[in-house]
Amino acid sequence: MQKLLAVDIGGTKIACALVMQDGALLHKRQHPTDLSGPAAVVEQIAVYAGALPERPDAIGVSLPAVLAPDTDRVVWAPNLPGWRDIPFREMLEARLGLPAALEYDGHAAVLGEWWKGAAQGYRHVASVIIGTGIGGGIITDGRLWRGRNRLAGASGWFPLAGLQGVDHWENLAAGPAIARRARQLLEAGGVSALSPASVTAKAVFDAARQGDALAQQVVGEVAAFIGQGIAMIVSLVNPEIVVLGGSIGRQGDLLLDPVREATRRWAQPVSASDLLITSSTLGEEAGLLGAAYAAFSRFA
Repeated sequence: MQKLLAVDIGGTKIACALVMQDGALLHKRQHPTDLSGPAAVVEQIAVYAGALPERPDAIGVSLPAVLAPDTDRVVWAPNLPGWRDIPFREMLEARLGLPAALEYDGHAAVLGEWWKGAAQGYRHVASVIIGTGIGGGIITDGRLWRGRNRLAGASGWFPLAGLQGVDHWENLAAGPAIARRARQLLEAGGVSALSPASVTAKAVFDAARQGDALAQQVVGEVAAFIGQGIAMIVSLVNPEIVVLGGSIGRQGDLLLDPVREATRRWAQPVSASDLLITSSTLGEEAGLLGAAYAAFSRFA
């Protein structure tokens, strides 16, 4: 098997690429996700595949879904309307005439970083993807840890003590939480160049880089929450490296130092003592490369 069609399906966009056995990405394209249902997404992928100059040998797909352990059946994809109990792999195979392999997006991301990204050469890896939510994956002793329901690493569900009581980790540290916290401070009379009507996580980070005190306060609070969540992973899994990805996790210039400090404060001290915490080197390509790696491994 020399080349694969890799697909990274998200709640807002689909990325596709032809991935060679050495990890080279060719003909990468990105489109908004058709949210009318899984059949429409199959057609989006088929259109892309039909435009390739050469036919791939198989398909590897990353998607934000709970997958049945033995069949790849989509049990539930909360950010994709209508995706519940769907034989998506069979739909793809029938439409494209190629074997397909599906992977939970958190697992695909850690596989991508381990294969071609920041975690190359490590045997114990944790990946934390922070964007509109928080997810991730774990490599332990050189193998992906999928868990009983293929959900190992779904760390956004961690309960943490927030500013207004206990909440899930992703409700404290993901993109919507960052915008919500900035809006709360602004509506309480905080002085900032940010506008309550249009504040986003990206705007908060941009303002923090410009010296905006309110934005810097929000970033500091978020970094502390991220560090607390990572500390729980580190204490439980004892990785060599933690890779932060996603649109929030890649804000390393602002986040890495305070996240490392919070992790050292709360994690098991020996596990944290020589731990490397770093940002993704693959960015949005981690899911594509991880989906390809999973398919190469399955069909080898």
